[in-house]
Amino acid sequence: MNIAASHKLSITCLDFRPLVRNTLCGFATIKIRELRLEICDVTLHQKGAARWVQLPAKPQVRDGALVKDDAGKIQYVHIMDFDSREVRDAFSRACIDAVTRAFPDAFEDGEVAA
Repeated sequence: MNIAASHKLSITCLDFRPLVRNTLCGFATIKIRELRLEICDVTLHQKGAARWVQLPAKPQVRDGALVKDDAGKIQYVHIMDFDSREVRDAFSRACIDAVTRAFPDAFEDGEVAA
């Protein structure tokens, strides 16, 4: 059974650390009360009017070195993911709502990365 589809989960934002770089707006700690789960370093993104979150990821490592694309950007791999886009999008919307309730300026202000 899909828990997100069958239950309304309470999602709150415990912390937000701004860091503006490209689409990145910062990092949040998200709590899902019913699961007694805190997810650290959820990334918040914005491009134009579109806002979304991504679950934490880890950098890819091959032969002891970080894997980078042709532009030199570090490549990441998912640690966890949702089983459908519908659930992923619902989680993203709930996190955006939780962050903006707790930190109203999360998408307005931030430390700009060099």
